[in-house]
Amino acid sequence: MLKLATELLYLQYNQCMEVVKDDSFYSYYAEEKIRHSMQVAGAGNYLLRHIEWFKDKSEEYLEMVRTAILLHDVCRFSEIAALYHGIKQYDHGIAAYELLQNTPLFEDIRICLPIKHHGHLIEDFYADAEYQNLPDDVKKEVEQICFVVRDADKIANFNMLAHEPYFLPLFMDIKREITEEDLQISEHILQSAEKGSTVPKPFYTLGDRVASLLSWFVDINYRAALDYCDKLGTTEWIFHTFEKYCGNQEFKQKYVAFVRDFMKNHKYLQ
Repeated sequence: MLKLATELLYLQYNQCMEVVKDDSFYSYYAEEKIRHSMQVAGAGNYLLRHIEWFKDKSEEYLEMVRTAILLHDVCRFSEIAALYHGIKQYDHGIAAYELLQNTPLFEDIRICLPIKHHGHLIEDFYADAEYQNLPDDVKKEVEQICFVVRDADKIANFNMLAHEPYFLPLFMDIKREITEEDLQISEHILQSAEKGSTVPKPFYTLGDRVASLLSWFVDINYRAALDYCDKLGTTEWIFHTFEKYCGNQEFKQKYVAFVRDFMKNHKYLQ
């Protein structure tokens, strides 16, 4: 299954490169995303070895989970091609769900549904009618696989931002000259953070974006994911980046304290 999943992933990548090969930005974007897929697969392998729920599963079962992890961005490449053509309204998670549902071997709901929602707020996953209508035992499986896909994806993204300087200005939309206004936090971000949620788009300022980045930690599901972030040297870098670019001092102190407490004490991370 993994061999065929890898072939499908590279098929999508190569089709994208045929479209964008003459554009330095989009071709590099596609190259980064195929590399990202492999990094997520590596992070996923680490998690599967360290998460209790997966330890008694068969090798066949784990290969199915690894397939979901590897293919999480299978339609990121068609999204890149769409962006190259000026099409901005494209959801690569939903596109992957539709592709895999119609691809023999990968149509398993335990693969498709976690991939569909890997880049959405977790509330969207729980609100999905297909998820809600699953039998309880399958619902538990899909949830656990969704968690491991999301955590592996975050680990790779944290590592990319912390250790590849080219990507931070792109992701954060950092200007050469940063004003005090750039560092402020929008009201809807403040309200969402106060509820303990991952902060939602839209992002209007650099401050909003760094608040979003730090809030990814409250969407981490496994202690092993935090341990791996520490091993990669990304955790403190993220806190430092937030503290550097958040201009709301009161919010900064409260939110850093909240996220650190979550990481230390939240029941889902025990």
